[in-house]
Amino acid sequence: MQIFEGYMIVHKGIVWSVKGCFHPPGHVIALPRYVMGKKVKRMSDELRIVRERFPSYLRYLEEIGFEVPLVPLSESEILDPFSLKKDSLDAKLSEFISLFDNVGVTGSYLYSRTGNDFDLLSTDPRNYFILKELRKKGITDPLTSVEKSELETLDSRDFSLLKSRRVLEGMYKGVPYTFKIVECINFGRVKKIERFEGTIKITEAKKPFSLPVMYLTSLGITLTSFRIRFTEIPVGTTLMVKGSLLHREDMLDLDLDLAEEVKIVELGKLESAF
Repeated sequence: MQIFEGYMIVHKGIVWSVKGCFHPPGHVIALPRYVMGKKVKRMSDELRIVRERFPSYLRYLEEIGFEVPLVPLSESEILDPFSLKKDSLDAKLSEFISLFDNVGVTGSYLYSRTGNDFDLLSTDPRNYFILKELRKKGITDPLTSVEKSELETLDSRDFSLLKSRRVLEGMYKGVPYTFKIVECINFGRVKKIERFEGTIKITEAKKPFSLPVMYLTSLGITLTSFRIRFTEIPVGTTLMVKGSLLHREDMLDLDLDLAEEVKIVELGKLESAF
């Protein structure tokens, strides 16, 4: 079984969320998502739990470029998003799923069969264009509310601005949804890491809606991310970024997931992202 971003596992009584596409044999890179009856939403809090409770799991990987928690699969139960049957789900969720092709269910519905929002997963990029049509027809609505627990890297203004413009997040019949489309690629190994702090303009949305996203910039640097908050950023957008620049074998990778701060200086035209 190929495990990637969007899958979940149960390990040591904790529900973990699988991160990224690269996973060493016998292990999976994952972060705690549901601990002692509570959701953990910030990456910084997830990493804090790992450092406090599972410090021996942290390993540096050249393929990633920083320390990540490696959870042993032999001691874990894999929760497969594509294994759930539609007739076992909430009626509204089952109805929403039926609008798409090749879709799985992740998030709270995967590990507890209930929830306040819908988290969908797919490897089929055609679903993005279905999402765009649903938004045009008014079948889905944009998300405008922001929870304090979500805020990280972006400030509330920029977070809300990007969120409200995305079709990968929204509302379906009053229920919030998040739709992850994953198309794994190999970034190559990290040879060197240096500090980056400055402004950078997106000149091409190479892979703007499927994870990992990739944006080419005026500095010859590629912006990357596995987080929905950095999807669908329009061409022409200028960002101020404080973070780490990864010198990979074939590209300069400014990983927004590692950034301390990302600030919108100027937002490009929305149509340019599609």
